[in-house]
Amino acid sequence: MKKQKDKFQITGTKHITSGRTLCRTVLGIFNLFAIPSALAAANIFADIPLHLQSKSITTSSYSVKPNVTFYIDDSGSMSMNIVPITYKCRVSKWIPNPDGKGGKWPPFGSYEYGFTKKPKNTSEVRYSCDTYRRIDSVKEVLTDIIKKYHDDMYFAFRPMCGTGDQKKFNKFYDTSDPANYESMLNNIKKLETPCDTPTTRQFPVIARNLVINKLKYRCQKSYIILLSDGEADNTYSISDKNFTKNTDSRYDSYFDRDFETNNDRLNFLARNHNTNKPLRLKYYTDRLNNYNFGDYIYTSDYYSSTGKSINASPVRKKTDDAGQPWNEVDPKTKKRFRQTAQTFTIGVGLGQRNTNEAKIAIPYLENAATPSGEYNETTNPNGRFFNANSRDEIISAFEKIFKTIKGEMTASTIQTTTTAPTVAISNTNQGNLSITAKVETGSWSSRICIYDINTKNDSSSCPMRPTYGNRQLLLNDGKYTHLFNESLNSFNNSTFKISNNNKNRNEWHDGLLAWLNRSLTADTQKKNEFVLDYRTRRSLPDFGNTRDLGDIIDNPILTAGNIENNRQRYLITSANDGMVYVFRSSNNSKFPYDLKFNYMPMGIERQSNDGSDLVAHYYKDLTSKNYGANDNFPHRFLLNGGMTVQQTDGSNGRPQQIFMVSTLGQAGRGAFAINIGGYDIITGRPLAGDNMQSPSWYEDVFLFQTPSGKNNQFGYTVGTPAIARVRVNSNINASDSSITDHIRQAAFISNGYNYSPSLAQDITAKPSPESALYIYDILGIDVGTQAYTHTGSKKGDLIAKLVAPNGSGGLSSPTVIDINGDGVADIVYAGDYQGNLYRFDLRAPNPSNWKVYKIFTADGPITSAPGVFLLKAKGAQHTNSEIPTAIVTFGTGSDIYQSDLTNKAQQSVYGIYDDLSQQEVHEISKSSLVKQEFIQAGNYRLLSNYPLNPAVHRGWYFNLKENTGERVVTKPIIVSYAGAVISRTYNVEKENKLPDPCKITSVVQRNSVTTGKIQFNVKTGGALQRTDPNFVFDEAAPAGSSVSTEGPFGFTVSGNNNIDIGGSYTQKPLTEKSPPVENCSRAAVIAATTDGNKLTINVPRCPIIIHRISWREIKESYL
Repeated sequence: MKKQKDKFQITGTKHITSGRTLCRTVLGIFNLFAIPSALAAANIFADIPLHLQSKSITTSSYSVKPNVTFYIDDSGSMSMNIVPITYKCRVSKWIPNPDGKGGKWPPFGSYEYGFTKKPKNTSEVRYSCDTYRRIDSVKEVLTDIIKKYHDDMYFAFRPMCGTGDQKKFNKFYDTSDPANYESMLNNIKKLETPCDTPTTRQFPVIARNLVINKLKYRCQKSYIILLSDGEADNTYSISDKNFTKNTDSRYDSYFDRDFETNNDRLNFLARNHNTNKPLRLKYYTDRLNNYNFGDYIYTSDYYSSTGKSINASPVRKKTDDAGQPWNEVDPKTKKRFRQTAQTFTIGVGLGQRNTNEAKIAIPYLENAATPSGEYNETTNPNGRFFNANSRDEIISAFEKIFKTIKGEMTASTIQTTTTAPTVAISNTNQGNLSITAKVETGSWSSRICIYDINTKNDSSSCPMRPTYGNRQLLLNDGKYTHLFNESLNSFNNSTFKISNNNKNRNEWHDGLLAWLNRSLTADTQKKNEFVLDYRTRRSLPDFGNTRDLGDIIDNPILTAGNIENNRQRYLITSANDGMVYVFRSSNNSKFPYDLKFNYMPMGIERQSNDGSDLVAHYYKDLTSKNYGANDNFPHRFLLNGGMTVQQTDGSNGRPQQIFMVSTLGQAGRGAFAINIGGYDIITGRPLAGDNMQSPSWYEDVFLFQTPSGKNNQFGYTVGTPAIARVRVNSNINASDSSITDHIRQAAFISNGYNYSPSLAQDITAKPSPESALYIYDILGIDVGTQAYTHTGSKKGDLIAKLVAPNGSGGLSSPTVIDINGDGVADIVYAGDYQGNLYRFDLRAPNPSNWKVYKIFTADGPITSAPGVFLLKAKGAQHTNSEIPTAIVTFGTGSDIYQSDLTNKAQQSVYGIYDDLSQQEVHEISKSSLVKQEFIQAGNYRLLSNYPLNPAVHRGWYFNLKENTGERVVTKPIIVSYAGAVISRTYNVEKENKLPDPCKITSVVQRNSVTTGKIQFNVKTGGALQRTDPNFVFDEAAPAGSSVSTEGPFGFTVSGNNNIDIGGSYTQKPLTEKSPPVENCSRAAVIAATTDGNKLTINVPRCPIIIHRISWREIKESYL
């Protein structure tokens, strides 16, 4: 049979407006959506998960950001070209469709710079170019400076001719605020060249109205950066000294006190130009640098914007914004504070000093710098004048200036200590283990603790642990997997953005990778002149070794494989040191698992559209001795996405292969798939962890990785992927029920959050322009019951991209449903950040006929996968003759962004009825849902039980607590028709001290989380009764009640929901017969909490029957 390669992109189907529970579905803190400080250069997400942000902020030095004023020459000569002539070009890059057929040209983007000649258009790139002017270089550099330092300084942008809109130009912008950041960049972008060069006249205006009057704190530093391309004109401002005998309080003589008469002043400013002009600006800058201006700060402008008059009756500002006098004694120096400003000057395109253009202009600018003199790294490193005659020299000048400014800044210290547990279950007939992880945030390390689930456990204990002595480190660059050893020579320092000092050529190998492999010795570090600061990870009391495992914050822990040593063969997790951890069962009851290998997906993209910003560039940050200590050394999320692991079925004696799909989370924009172990399902050859005796074992670990660069339209893939078998057959007469062939192992990956075509420039969250589901072929093999052959497709080929109708914000985690029990995916449900809920209908064999429908819009963001319960049509008795109705349950809320910490918007939990038999899909309105309500009963909450009438209602909902920010960000767990969600409420307690950045202070901020354990009847949204299946969260609470506890909490259920087939488990054989529906369980349902203990779930037991059914199987109840 000839196999076909099928790839499709499906846009949403227009709607009419009007299984198995994951074998290790983890509900709780381990699905947190939070993140790294500065994705690339940008703080897109929260630096650290919200519940871990308790901190003590100790200000041991001045913590206020400095004021930096850009005083920019916008005279007509700035429109001249830079020599040699270069070009700036707007670029449009061809975007091909995922199926390789056709594509589109997007609009031209922002200007790119540095073209030495006009580039020619190609089939992939088009250009629109202009010559590169002096003003263009200034705009480019200023834009880059703002992007780089927007969190570190306050910026003012004052063109020389900017005498008009003082609301725009006469202010400092806090560019850490997104609106201010955009305004500043927009002001720079609009800079033109309309006037002469009134440098001398405007300088005192800017100094007094902006630099002096807009100062906030007595210890705040001030800097002026003056850039000009020519000689100043001969205009000057009105004097601030009263030369008459009349009393006039407006005049305070800050600048002009040294002139005896007005004629003396005019002789200097208006006469003898060749002699005096080179010293005129210096007069002002020296005064500003050396003479305290604290007594000359006013509440309003001193000069008019033109400098031709002094405003009437200025009022002095006697105290700073902390309420302290400007001349208060500095507790560090024991001297009084002084307020001064330093000036840097840059000459653009002035050439050599002896030219006509430069003979006055250069001395004018050089003398005005404080200290004066041209900068030279060797002969005059303190000089603050820069003569820049090319684009590169302009860039270099600004880099040196801001290196100086940044070097004079100090930062506050943030200390955080807490733990973050997660949990999994290894289940066997001989016994069950629960596995949790805890985090120590001083070292940003984790430990895995393993418990006997049938024993009462102390959450502070750690009775069993894995071992780490046999670690092998794999690095994947997107194409090839490399084993770290002495002979590895595939990379260099540039691969990991390690700077070179001419003595550290092999630091990437001998330093960084050895440190990541836990094999860097102190002796090696001493012998080599490394540039990185390699921290030592020591053992801690009551925690253990901090070098074994990076921080597991919202990473899942999973078990997989057949039984080995009375436990499941593999234990898999990942951590924010950028590594997947694969452990194998060992024959040691005290150390049940041993680490076999780490895998690092180093080639996945972060904050770029061209593949220039990769995860590998951030590994070096982990090594700092101050890592995660404060904002200058932020904690990094380098791998914290969701993971799903499945083992293929072993029917008919076939080999069983174990593979994993993982997203990057806040670490990056993409996903990858690897083999964990088992045997190739066609050849029977051992793979990965089962093949480590072979010297080439690592070559078969990698399966695929999503693309980087121009073909990468993923946002940050924060959610959890799904794995399921899917029918792919584009033949005209293809069967929609056959399981014999055209079946693929597929990865379902949501497009994620914060994609934009300008990622390198983004510093704030931007909603992804679409909500889309990508479906990839994992193995390139037809796994139909009579096939098991290669299809001709490659591993990682895109089967389809399904774009939701009118969707935006980015799709969240998907849930894959099998509605007829044959083991093949039929329906996928997922929500997006805008609150839309979608059905992706895959029942057609041809992916080009797959449909996407929007079925509901909630009042808040949907950031987790929904839970699904199937309601059999009335009259359908153990057959597939009737198509069921799905009840799709989910909660709303977000804790991805820092702003989510204080967001108190009310969120809700929903159950939406989706009739899968309907040909026309109607979007359901909230008005058609029955509303249940919480009733507070002492320490418990009970839901109402208002009746749901299927003839009237299309579902249900209940609201969470008002004005608290209670939210749901994890997938519901469904056992029979009992549903449970975990809610989070964040609480912030901060000491109410007067903020004074000029004093040594300590302010404690404590963030905590209250966990709500909420259970409900999936069919009605109402309360569960004692006779219903229910969760026992608190033995003292009434049956079916919801309770709250302090601190993070999660639990996992080991068992299978027949219909939810996308999670981590061993696949069942494909079958044409649906198993009978039962309202019971054939074995006790096993559930474990994050303290390592068992959670009781009451489910009716089935009577014993002759044929054996797995204890894991949990049957669903239907109306």
